[in-house]
Amino acid sequence: MKVVVVGAGVGGLAAARGLHRDGHAVVVLEEAPALRASGGAVTLWPGATAVLDDLEVGAERLGRRLARMERRSPDGRPLLSLDLRAAGGAVVTVPRGHLVDALAAGATRSLVRTGTRCAGLSEGAEDEDGGGGGRPAVLLDGGGRAEADVVVGADGARSAVRAALHGDALRPTGATTWQLPPLPTGTAVDDGDTCLLLVGRAGMLGLNPCGDGLVQVWWDVRRPPALDAGAGSLGVPEEPADLVRRLFGGWRAPEARAALALLDDPRARLTAYERGTYRVHRPWGRGRATLLGDAAHAVPPALAQGTNQALEDAAALTRALRRPSAAADPAAALRAYERASHPRTALVSEASRREPTGRVLPEALLRAVPDRAATALLRGWLRATSDRTTGERTAGHRTSGDRAA
Repeated sequence: MKVVVVGAGVGGLAAARGLHRDGHAVVVLEEAPALRASGGAVTLWPGATAVLDDLEVGAERLGRRLARMERRSPDGRPLLSLDLRAAGGAVVTVPRGHLVDALAAGATRSLVRTGTRCAGLSEGAEDEDGGGGGRPAVLLDGGGRAEADVVVGADGARSAVRAALHGDALRPTGATTWQLPPLPTGTAVDDGDTCLLLVGRAGMLGLNPCGDGLVQVWWDVRRPPALDAGAGSLGVPEEPADLVRRLFGGWRAPEARAALALLDDPRARLTAYERGTYRVHRPWGRGRATLLGDAAHAVPPALAQGTNQALEDAAALTRALRRPSAAADPAAALRAYERASHPRTALVSEASRREPTGRVLPEALLRAVPDRAATALLRGWLRATSDRTTGERTAGHRTSGDRAA
């Protein structure tokens, strides 16, 4: 089949790589003039690292495998520790650029048409039986169209394909994540294997080693930025570094002070990620068009699941279109993919919207939770939010996606 994927992010490239491997004719349309290999780092949970293994993209070669995740107070007192070695597979932090480059390497890169913006979607006429089997086409900015047997909208939280299918907009949560590019902090975190989360009334600070002595640093701010400083039309303060210094300047943990010191580094450009959510439609596609990743179910980064769910979607879509019946009825194959993915993505969407990792809880309560119990809860959560189970690494394995069709 000919498949047009809109969006060359992690999810779109992963889907393109898997579909191309299976013999489909794939074209990826990306509106940026080049692949966007910049940005911060992403945390990959065991399900996502397994998907990447299937695609012959070894996550551990691209970043840092993590052994622990620790929650601490703003002054550095330990409150809770999770053993990530017991998560059911590798947990890896990878600079996003490394992951994009690895997914795009080889044949996949030649499939990407950059500088090509999607302006809309033509879904095509229905079949005689009303099955929605007409060939869709992506309408291109400036004229022209890209016809296909299947269209996949993997174009992010402000997806043009989603707008054509549903017309609903991203709903802001009233919080923002301010993120730095990976940089060394001058602390033990740099070459360690522990993710630190410091939570206080101002919000949350995260420090996550991602390999080569670099650390991903971010601050989660609960209140809308527009309330903190003179904001422009997008609600972004004029001086984000001053906002972060004011909110987190009183935190005494050495890592918190080291993170703030990075704001003086000329390489340290703060990027704002407005935290928002979508309704997870059921189904989220129509006819021979479907969605993937944030276009289907944008979630706040509170649980580090956005990239993971996009990779899970890419694997589920690839499995659905691999079945012999898919060529005869692509629309039915896409609905099977959506049905199989919906429970997982709806759970992640609802949990992420509640922002559990950044909640201020009594320190005595957190210290009373045994680390072993907290680790067991994490492992259960990861199983519930992944189509992969421990030890499954082959491209042809059976999963909930296969059973649901």
